[in-house]
Order: sequence, then C-alpha cells, then structure tokens
Amino acid sequence: MDIQASADANGPSAAVLGRLLVIQQAVDAIPDDIRMVDFVLRALSGVPGIADIFLHLVGVNEPDPQLAALLERCATVIPDQPTHNLLRELGPDIQCFPMDTPGQHLGCLVVFVGDKQALQPYLPFLSNISSTINRVLASRRYQLRLAQLNEELREARDQLEMRVAERTRELEYRATHDPATGLPNRALLIDRLQNAIVDARREGHLVAVVYLDLDSFSFMNTGLGNDCGDAFLVETARRLCRLVRESDTVARIGSDEFVILLAGLENIERSSARLSAMLAAVREPVALDGKQVVVTASIGACVYPLDGAEAELLLRRANTAMHRAKASGKDNVQFYASTRDAPVAERMELETELRHAIGAGELTIHYQLKLDVAANRYVGAEALVRWAHPKRGLLPPGRFIPIAEDSALIVALGEYVLRRACLQARLWQEAGLEGMTVAVNVAARQLRDERIVETVRQVLRDTALAPELLELEITESSIMHDLAHASELLHKLKGLGVKISIDDFGTGYSSLSALRNFPADKLKIDRSFVHEIETVPSAAAVALAVISFARTLGMRVNAEGVETLGQAQCLKKHGCDELQGFLLARPVPPEQVPALFRQPGLAEWNPAGP
Repeated sequence: MDIQASADANGPSAAVLGRLLVIQQAVDAIPDDIRMVDFVLRALSGVPGIADIFLHLVGVNEPDPQLAALLERCATVIPDQPTHNLLRELGPDIQCFPMDTPGQHLGCLVVFVGDKQALQPYLPFLSNISSTINRVLASRRYQLRLAQLNEELREARDQLEMRVAERTRELEYRATHDPATGLPNRALLIDRLQNAIVDARREGHLVAVVYLDLDSFSFMNTGLGNDCGDAFLVETARRLCRLVRESDTVARIGSDEFVILLAGLENIERSSARLSAMLAAVREPVALDGKQVVVTASIGACVYPLDGAEAELLLRRANTAMHRAKASGKDNVQFYASTRDAPVAERMELETELRHAIGAGELTIHYQLKLDVAANRYVGAEALVRWAHPKRGLLPPGRFIPIAEDSALIVALGEYVLRRACLQARLWQEAGLEGMTVAVNVAARQLRDERIVETVRQVLRDTALAPELLELEITESSIMHDLAHASELLHKLKGLGVKISIDDFGTGYSSLSALRNFPADKLKIDRSFVHEIETVPSAAAVALAVISFARTLGMRVNAEGVETLGQAQCLKKHGCDELQGFLLARPVPPEQVPALFRQPGLAEWNPAGP
C-alpha cells in the first residue's frame, strides 16, 4: 500500500492536528524572533515522525558548521519565482521548508525525519507553519525597513530644515549687518532704535543717539590702501563695542560713520563721559602696514525724548550735531540740544537734577486748606509739592511737574508725595485735628502704572492712615482716553476705602454719561471758571451746571482758585460745598497747618448771609 493510503488508513491524530493549528496561530502573537525560534522548536519536537528539527532565521540564530552547509543548499535551490508552502527534500530523511520573499532569503525550517510514514499526514501543516513564520518575518522586516526609511526621511528633512534655517540666518545676517565689521547696519539700527524708544517711553528713561564720523579717513584709505582701511574699521568697531553695554548697539552705516545707541539712560551726564571715552579709544594708535596710524573722530549726539520722538528724526539730528563737531575743530563732542534755545538745555539739566532730588529729600510738601462752606470751617488740605533746589531756591510745581510727567519721573515723585502726605495726615490726627482729610494729586501716567492700586494700599498700611481720610484727586482729562480702564481702576481704588475727586472738571470735554459710571465722591470746578465767575456769564453757567450735576449724582463740589470774597459769595449762592484758594489760605509748610485749621473759616463772610 502506498504512503497516502497508509496515511488514510491510520489517519492523523486529532490532538496533533489541533496542536499544529495552535502553533500556527501562536506564531503571530510572539513579538520576539528569538522566542519564536525557541517556541517553534519545542512545540514541534513532539510531532510524530520527527527525529530532530531546526529553525534558522537569517540574522537571528546561526547554525553549527555541519548544519550550515545543509541550510546553504536549502537556500540556493530556490527558483526564480519562489512560492510559499514549498517543501523540498534535501535527502531521504531531510525535509526543508524555505522562507523567502522576492529578492530576500529569510530562513529555513529543517526537519530530520525519523518515521516518514508517520510524518506524512502532518507535512502540509508544517508547511503552513513555515509559511506563517515567513509571513510574520516578512512583515517585521517590512515594518523595520519602513521605520528605517522614515527615520532616514526624518533625518534628511531635519538636515534640510537645518540647512534652510542656516541659509535663512545667513541671508538675514547679510541683510542686517555690515560685511566688513560684522556690526548692525542702518536697517537693524533703525529697528533697535524704535524698540529702544518704546521701552524708554514706558520706563521713563533716556536714549542717546551718537553719530561718530572718523576724521580724514579717506586720506588713510588713499595712502595705505583699502585693506588697511578695512582693518582700521574692524579695530575701531572692536574698541567701540568694548565701551558699551550688552543692551546698547554699535552700528556702521557708512564708509567711516558709526552710530552708537545708548538705551535706558538715567541722566545725560553719564552719556557725556562715555562719549569722551569713545573719542579717546578711537584716538589710540593702530598698527597698520608697519606704521602707527592715528585717526580722530567727531561725535554728534541727541537725546530722546528731548530732541525728538522718531528714529529717523533722532538720527538726522545726531548727524547735524556731528557736522557741528567737525566745524568746531573735529575730535570733539557736540549735543544737538546745544544748538537750540537755552530753555531746552535748562530743561535737560533740571530733569537730571530732579532724578537726584527725589532720593535726596529736596522735595517738600506744602498744604492748602479746604473750607466747608456750610460750616465755615476747614475740613482738609491738599498736598502740593515744592522743590527746595539747592541753587535755584524753592521751585513751584509748574517748573518741574511737566518735566516729571514727560520723563515718567512722575511715578516715583507721586509715590513720594503720597507717602509723605499720608504720614503727615496721621500725625495731624494724633495731634487732635480730628477728621482732617488730605488730598493728593494722581497724574495721568500714574494711572497707567499697574502698580498704582497696590502702591496706595501699601502706603495706607505703612502710615496707618484711615483710608477715608485720604482723597485722591484725578484730573478729568486723564480718565477720558480709556473709559473702561479708568472705570475699573477707580472702582479698585474706591474699594480701598479712599475718596475720589475729579479735578479740573469742566476742561476735559468729558461725557457726563460716562462720568456717571465713575465712583467719584467729589467734583472740583477748575480755577479758570472760578476766576471769571463774577464777570463772564458762561463761566457762572458752567459752575452752576457742575454743581447741579454733582447734586444729581450725590457728589460734593469743590471750587479751587477762589481769590475774592465775591467769588466765594457767588459759589456759596449756587450751593458749592467746599472752597479752596488764596482768599482762604495759601499753601503752607505742615507745621503751620494746625494753627490755621483751628481758626474760623472766612472771617469776612457772614454765615447768616445769602
């Protein structure tokens, strides 16, 4: 009987067939090639008719030399178009199941036959297991190759992006830097100057634009050649960069022209010293072509915000000052402001001195009393700052407050006045001046400072002054530019418990409907209307309108600048609550306030009158 008949007669074992099917399914689930080899060999070793078995996977396990030759035969007899499930006999007792994909040999399953007849029914299942291993290996090799290709693609993309970024940086650098010295060129200088102006406007600092031109540089180029000229420019650039801070900028904008941007300056004097150092640095000899070359420079400078607020304008004015330095004999420094009127130079000097005065204690506070009209007695005082200048004497606020507001010094000055006034008010309370309030002016720039609410809170805490005794006077014009912000800020300040007054009311062209939403306690009629209230009908009409409006909203009204009894009588007639001005009291030092506070209000005023 032939083998097939014998197989049919004996029949394959159902247990073995089930085992082979499980092995085939389990191969898919084994993630590791080495563990797959170990599993398959152990699982197939019990199949009837198998004397020994070996699973070779290329690159995973290496056979011994005797078996290697057998595997070589199994691999080399593969036809041009290999098919899966291909069984080859390498000898009477050796069955080989090669595993291949087009163009790639993956391995072999080699079975050493112990009983050919017993093995015969299971050969197709062994072929299926080999085919499954082949499929799994091919899939894994494909996934591995795909991952490798993706990694190679990612690396290639990253390298390309790096080259593009490097090339972009190179092009940007060339577009914004001088090729000879490596310094910023005019385009980058203008950009940095514009940014410096924005920062200075916010921080209240100065910005100096310095225009430096080498004297007679063209003669050196002619005499020593362009290479020596370039070497001198590089050395000059190095010396200038050594004299500035990291936040400053040294730029080359012409053949022998440099511009130095000094940002964040506190005063002009420091910049003047640095400019002198630049002249000295340029003047130092430079060894070129065996010679010691000496070249001087002329410097022109202008200062933001005193000499302009735009980058191009500042650059032009610095250039103008530089030409003036050349006309003055070269090798010197000229400021643009020195070509203007004396008041500008005085303003620059005052600003510098004011920065020092705040910390040096040169500022003093005088107080002007406020009269309650109905009771004809004093109820509070407004704090008015004075500058006890060591050379110019006692300066009124009109001489330095505008300078402080333009340079942002007003924030530090305002906090100084607030702290001094609150402390003084507490001392008055302790001295028996019960209920006396103190009013402090808050400038527009202070309202734009996000720290204003915390500053007021901290001052009240430090001075132990009851919040209801502090009145913050805010000008009408300072709150009309951004109504939403102003309303939010005033509500926060009001939340501290302080009083809010709208100062100079009637001059800001404000919307009455907008003011209705502000948490103000008092409106102050501007002195310009008070001055003309007896002679100009429209001024009297404004005063009456302010008083009526305030009454409607439950606010008190203060009239400042009262200088005549007639003005006082007119304001009283219209229902004004408070008066303030020279008729009642001039601003006085704090030690004179208690005596005035205890005196009757307006002696000439008949309380029983109209």
